[in-house]
Amino acid sequence: MEAKIHGSGVAGMEKRYEDLLEDAAAAAERLAALVQEDKMLTVVSHNDADGLSSAGIMASALYREGARFVVRAVHRIEHLLDDIDQGFVEGDCVVLLDTGCGYIGELSQKIRGRDVIILDHHRSNEAEAPESWTLVNPHLRGIDGVTEISGSGLAYLAAKALNEENVSSSPIAVVGALGDTQDKDGKRCLRGLNDRIVREAEEKGFLTVTEDILLFGRTFKPLHVALATTTTPYVPGLSGREENCVSFLASLGLKVKDHNRWKVLADLTPEEKETLYNGLVSYLASRGLSPSVATELMGSVYELTKEESWTSLRDAREFSSLLNACGKSDAAWQGISVAMGVRGEVLELAQKTLEDYRVQLAKHMDYVLKPGVVEEAYNIAILRGGEAMDEKKISSVATIMSSSDLIPADKPLVAVAYAGEIAKISARSRRELVARGLDLGQILAETAGKFGGRGGGHNVAAGAEIPSQKLTLFLMELDRRVGETLKEHGSVGAKEQPDNEGTIQARP
Repeated sequence: MEAKIHGSGVAGMEKRYEDLLEDAAAAAERLAALVQEDKMLTVVSHNDADGLSSAGIMASALYREGARFVVRAVHRIEHLLDDIDQGFVEGDCVVLLDTGCGYIGELSQKIRGRDVIILDHHRSNEAEAPESWTLVNPHLRGIDGVTEISGSGLAYLAAKALNEENVSSSPIAVVGALGDTQDKDGKRCLRGLNDRIVREAEEKGFLTVTEDILLFGRTFKPLHVALATTTTPYVPGLSGREENCVSFLASLGLKVKDHNRWKVLADLTPEEKETLYNGLVSYLASRGLSPSVATELMGSVYELTKEESWTSLRDAREFSSLLNACGKSDAAWQGISVAMGVRGEVLELAQKTLEDYRVQLAKHMDYVLKPGVVEEAYNIAILRGGEAMDEKKISSVATIMSSSDLIPADKPLVAVAYAGEIAKISARSRRELVARGLDLGQILAETAGKFGGRGGGHNVAAGAEIPSQKLTLFLMELDRRVGETLKEHGSVGAKEQPDNEGTIQARP
């Protein structure tokens, strides 16, 4: 499938946006027809924050139309394929959100006699989708699905085309884009079609945007707690350690209490915020980390004005963390419900899930910071999660490490965890390597396929699943492919390696 490019510059990009909006409108038209015919719809999304946001948006839209539907989230595409084989996927139409484009060949063999609608921002594989399918993908219109629009953004465009009242879901599309880390293209703000959705949400009074230090719970969590619970970036010695944060703030002359009330970030004066930021820069430097990591702590704050200021849902980034925690903790239904607008007891359950998830994530980060856990091959760095790490959380750990200067500058990170007989791979790269020609999604798709697995994703972040007994050979081939790519594009850091010698030790 080839991208359909329409010129360059502002006019060319506007044309691409218009084409993508037409694709979303076509998907909405097909959905409307299916609803009118009283067809049963099965909605399937990925189980990360972007996927659950997509599911919440689509479920809300279908509910508004009086549709008959079921909605679910899957961790791996195999789960969906297996359920199709066993007849567990019901309905006249399957709607895939934030997933599907990398598996069109397999899906077309499995799903027969049903309508299929795919709204996915991951690049399509080489297989051609059946003509009867409806496919919405930004890459096919020459739009970057890594930084300009997420899966939830596509779900929102289709939902809004279905019914203008679904503009109320615009903040959830923002939540999904932030959960997909689409705010990290130079500075912490959304761009492209994501930014257009932000402006729509602002115009309708659903969202406000300000510039500030990006600490979770900035309006309601005690300052030291907000600092300790912020993991993007991960600050060794402070993240997950409230007592250390109290001492750190005191060393900067910042009081954590105002009389008998805990101070929150929003209470600080501009001068105090400057002191905090500069203190973090110095602290990171003292730990041997690049001061540039501190730039991850400054950016646009997206606040959902209809949410209570004391909940995890007020700040869009924390909202996305809650959804991610639900999806990675076998509680996707909680996240989808919250994304649909359900509150009360379900929100309480989801917040508890988030708290437990953060405890587990902190333990994982303690593990990965131990000496020897991250190995360096010729051209890749390998995080051996082994049995010590939950395979559902390995992608979150990889994302934290990649945004926190905890991986080599000249090598992508390849994080590994096990799920029974399957090795789960999450790979992350610095954008500098992507600019030099590295495409993790393509390389993982091709390499995993050689070893009986599946892979794909974006150029900067991708994943794969392979048989665990083939992990060593897979890593050796991946190391070779990365080095070959970087060398071909003249990238500094690509290493020569022997053709006939394994450089990676097998581990059970």
